Amino acid sequence: MDNHIDHDRKNGPIATAAYALFDVGNSAVGAMHATFIFAVYFTTTIAPENGTAYWGYMTSVAALTVALLGPVLGGFADAKARRKIFLAVTTAIGVVATVLLWNAKPMPSFFWIAIIFSFFSIVANELMFVFYNALLPSVATKENMGRVSGWAWGVGYFGAIIALAIGLFVFILPETAPFGLEKENSEHVRATMILAGIWLLIFSLPLFFLVKEADASSEISNPFEIVKTGWNEIIKIPGFARFFIARMFYADGLSVVFAFAGIFAAKVFGFSNTEVLYFAIAVNLSCGIGALIGGWFDDRFGAFLTIRVSLVSLFIIGIGFLVAPNASVFWVMALIGGLFIGPVQAASRSLVSRVAPAEHTAKIFGFYMLAGKITSFVGPAIYASLILWTGNERAGMVTAVLFFLIGIFILGRKAPGNLK
Repeated sequence: MDNHIDHDRKNGPIATAAYALFDVGNSAVGAMHATFIFAVYFTTTIAPENGTAYWGYMTSVAALTVALLGPVLGGFADAKARRKIFLAVTTAIGVVATVLLWNAKPMPSFFWIAIIFSFFSIVANELMFVFYNALLPSVATKENMGRVSGWAWGVGYFGAIIALAIGLFVFILPETAPFGLEKENSEHVRATMILAGIWLLIFSLPLFFLVKEADASSEISNPFEIVKTGWNEIIKIPGFARFFIARMFYADGLSVVFAFAGIFAAKVFGFSNTEVLYFAIAVNLSCGIGALIGGWFDDRFGAFLTIRVSLVSLFIIGIGFLVAPNASVFWVMALIGGLFIGPVQAASRSLVSRVAPAEHTAKIFGFYMLAGKITSFVGPAIYASLILWTGNERAGMVTAVLFFLIGIFILGRKAPGNLK
């Protein structure tokens, strides 16, 4: 079961560092666009009436798109050893779509520009992970898989903190915006999307030059055969399919948190744009610390136990999140919760990397994205519908807590394959 780890030892510490730097770029886009800056800007300025619902439905369609494309594109990438090429294409789309959000002015007439480019940015940002995750076995060994995965997640969160801090202290806070930007037209806010796109471009480049990937696994027959082959590889391994089903649910819970955390803070507790950014920096710091600690815990006690402990903790904290009576309690719950978000993400990736055969890594990571996205359109859609139905943001966040609970029960107590 270890052949997937040692198939390519051409990559050394420098390549591992380059691998982690990609997460620095990718995480910044997710934090600045999909969660904390543009999402809040859209729901409070471009579409203040039902913006949360519209954002939720757009996120749902994006998630469904990723779920449908992930396994097929992953299979093609495996078959022709083109993981880096597919990663480069999705990265380029993500950069362009994010930068073009500069054009979304603070008026309802720019609704579709905001929605369309946000859709492409989110889809590209998520599809990147199919090919990025598939490269993990090329830069890590069996012994340090958890640490490398956790380190990459942690570095990504810390990179997002730096990008958010630049957005806050250079663009948002100064009374006079830099580069002649006009605050009256929200140019100082929209310019952060240009920053996010350039950030992704810069930090993605080292991976493309320094990380080598494995050889092709097979000849491509057709997309349906690729999907079938990937699923057959998964069901060969005891408990692996159960893990993928559990991931459908707990990843959906995470999707709800990522899509609506900033909006929730602004709508429920009245956070200003500046307060949302302070909140974002603090939560990303918490997530980064959690990912680093979780990486050590993963290698010491196993990825499966790391996931279980993190999910139970997130469920308990999520309940506190829902009943928080004021902003202070909300802050505490969010910071504690961040300590467990990083570990569940990093440990899920390292678990798949440890179990998946070398020649099917991208294909199986395509299913990994499928398991994370095939139902993830449901969470934001339910959240959006509950908001429209009840007019209460807290009611929408119940969705995340329930998905964590379902994921815990399906995951069970036995790790897939021969993992501990």
